[in-house]
Order: sequence, then C-alpha cells, then structure tokens
Amino acid sequence: MQYIPSQIHTENPSRDWFEQRRDHFVRQVVDEFFHVFTSFQGIYQVYVTSCVNAASCADMRDKEIEAVRKDMWERLTSLVGSESEKGPLWQLKDLCHRVWPETEEQDVSGSLVDWLVGSVFHEAMKLKENIYLLNSYGPAAFRMQEQPEGQRAFILSCSPVPPAHLASVVDVQRLVGRIVSDVAGQVEQIGFLFGQANYILRMMMPSLASNMLVVRLLVEREDMVRRLWGEEVRQLLADMFFGDAAEGFCAAGRSYLAGQWYSQALTMYQRALEEDPACDEALARVVQLRAIVRDHHQLLGL
Repeated sequence: MQYIPSQIHTENPSRDWFEQRRDHFVRQVVDEFFHVFTSFQGIYQVYVTSCVNAASCADMRDKEIEAVRKDMWERLTSLVGSESEKGPLWQLKDLCHRVWPETEEQDVSGSLVDWLVGSVFHEAMKLKENIYLLNSYGPAAFRMQEQPEGQRAFILSCSPVPPAHLASVVDVQRLVGRIVSDVAGQVEQIGFLFGQANYILRMMMPSLASNMLVVRLLVEREDMVRRLWGEEVRQLLADMFFGDAAEGFCAAGRSYLAGQWYSQALTMYQRALEEDPACDEALARVVQLRAIVRDHHQLLGL
C-alpha cells in the first residue's frame, strides 16, 4: 500500500487563523475607523477655530496661539503614536492592510479603504512633525519677528558682530512661513482623505450584511452612524437588507439570541416590529424573549 502524505497542513497557518476570524477583524476596522475619524474631527475643530479667531491660518506661527499648537501636537501624538507604542491610527493602518492585503483577487473597495487610511497615516506623520517644528523652533522666529530688522541676523549668529549678509542668506521667517503653509495643506488633505474613506466604507455596508458582528456594531453605535454618515440606523439597515429594515433588526436579534444576550435581542425584535408590525419572526420572538427576560430578572431578584 502506497503512503499518501496528509494535505491538511497549509502553507500559511497564521493566514488561515486570520481568515477564520475575518468577520471579527472587519468589525474591528469599522469600529476603529469610527474612533479615529472622530478623533481627527476634534483636531480639525481646534485648528479651524484657531484660524477663524485669528482671521488667518497663517497666524499659526504667532505665539498667541502657542497653546493651540501644543494641543494639536498632543492630540496627533495620541492619534498616531510611535514605533514603540502605536496609536489608534497606526493600528488601524496595519489592520486594514491585514484585512485587505495585496492579492490577485482583491476587494476593490476594501483596497481603496486600505490605501486611503495608509495615506491619512503618512500625512498625519508629516503634520505631526511640522507642528513639532513650529513648537520647538518657532519661538526663535517669533523673537526675531519682534526685533528691529537690523538685529535679526545677530540673533542667529554666535559672533558678537552681526554679519550684514546673514539675514538675506537665512530667511527664517520664510522657512517658518512655508511650514505654516504645509500645516494648512496637510490638515485639509487629511480631512479630504478621511472623507473619501468614510464614503467608501459606507458604500461597503450592503456587502457586509452577512457579518453579524458588523450589523450589531451599527445598532450599538447609532450615534456614530448618524454623525459620520448622516442617516438613521434604520435607513442604513434598509439599504443593507434590500429595503427591509425589519429584517436588519431581526438579523441583529438572531445574533444576540444565539449569544444569549436576551435583553439586547428583545430590543432588536421590538425595533423590527416598529418597522413592520406584521413581522412574524419578531412577533414570536418578542413574546418568547419577554418571558425569558422576566424569568431571568425574577431569578436574580431584580
């Protein structure tokens, strides 16, 4: 009898492990994107408010808004992180690349989200560095700006005699001005990229209707759905489930019920009835789950 080697071992066991848990990681991408995008919106709000109050974004160089620059840098540091301690945006970038790797059978929408999030990350790194430069080296430029023209070169020189030509060789004000201009462009570019990624992620939702972890996340994050996509979760579920929002709520209810989350399942089926009072599944489950929840509360003495 000829021995035939077993074929059960795969070439990439870690990839198989990941694929088996893919629904969880896709859900994690959506959840973390909600968090990261809203964090950037906070940074953008700080930036826009400072520009409006100063009447010009070029005034980012002024020492009067030093606290604003430091606030932005701290927020960016928390968002991006570092090599030794990756922040939420860095982790999201890595996760997107893991969920939608470069393969011959690429998910086009997922690959676009991966590319856009990666672009956001690299722009955020450059923005963080530029704000650091403004915070660390800007004060010297601010002091020069306050000095008479003839004394500015002396500030940059270690010589007791200010060289007359140094001010024309090292135009510190212009260098700082270019950094300020870069900051303005980078903030707007990040906002644009985030907006594109947000739109594509929303358009992907119907294709994720079979991922119950994503469906449950959406009903648990109704405020985020409303804030980032400008619609109610019932409208989103209707789009995902062929115009039938009740079926979307029932799908979430089934998932909660399978995990023995009875109160959450009851809430979902009740919301299904709000959409379709004649939904047979919801009618039967509401009766069943009310009894289960009531008995559970009595058992616990609640």
